[in-house]
Formats: sequence, structure tokens, C-alpha cells
Amino acid sequence: MRPPKVKVGRVNLKPLLPPGSLETFDAQKVLRSISREVVKQLKAKILQEPFSDRAKVALSKAIGVTVGPRSITITAKHPAFKPLLEGRKARQMTWLTKAKRPIPIITEDGELIFRSATPRSMQRGSWYHPGRSPTTVIERARKEARKSVKKRIVKALASHVRKTYKKGSR
Repeated sequence: MRPPKVKVGRVNLKPLLPPGSLETFDAQKVLRSISREVVKQLKAKILQEPFSDRAKVALSKAIGVTVGPRSITITAKHPAFKPLLEGRKARQMTWLTKAKRPIPIITEDGELIFRSATPRSMQRGSWYHPGRSPTTVIERARKEARKSVKKRIVKALASHVRKTYKKGSR
């Protein structure tokens, strides 16, 4: 079964352009060129996060961009994106009772110890996951993408105006 897509973000062109400029402007061409840059920026941001190397590779491969008529939609096809974006509540890790071997734990001192999760230790209130706050990696990359979109649109609109002006002056 394929993991569901998570809609990560959207960069909409309409509020970035002056009114009336989209009628003769080829937004699709600009959006296609920008979408490659957006994916590149997102992958670079994920690689800078403190995840394991394996997780970084999996998360960066899962990012996709869909170019719409007036927007770029960023989607993620990995099940780990949802908890990253929404965060996790603190809760007891009851699934650890199914472990067949002792669980390795690295203490704050850097010492490696092994513990077993038993139903009795669960009743005592042990084995709580501290929770995780939502990550802002996507939000930061989206803000940077909006800045680059604005710069690219200005250049594309300027060249569009020049071409239109040249055609009109002939």
C-alpha cells in the first residue's frame, strides 16, 4: 500500500502579481522553472536537519511538486512527514513490550545501557516518549521559495513587457 500524500505547502502566484498581469503572462513557464528551484531548496533544508542519514535520504526523495495553473503545490509521499509537520504528543510507548530483545538506550552521559519493557514497568508509568514539537523546515523553505518566486516573476514580467513592447512598436 502506498503512503498517502501530505500537502506540505503552496506558493500562489496571484497575490504576488499586479492585477491584470496574468491575462497575457505565461505563468506556467515561470512556475515550471521555479518548481525545480523549490524542490532543490526543500531538499537542501531537509539535509541540514538533525535527522539520521537514512531518514534524510528518504525524506528528500519523497518531496514532489505539482505545477498548477497559477500555483506550485508541494507534496510529500512519506508517512514520516505528517508527524514532523504536526508534532507528537507525549505518550507511553506500549509497543515496546513486544520487543524480543533488551532495548539499547544512550544516557545523558553517553553511556550505553540496555533495558527491557515489561507490562509491569508500563503500569509503573515508565517508557514515556517526551513528544516532539512540529518542525519548521517546510515553512522556512516555503518562505525562501516565495522570495525566489517574487524575484523570478519580476524578471519574467520585465522580459514579457519588453517582448510585448517590441511587438507593439513594429
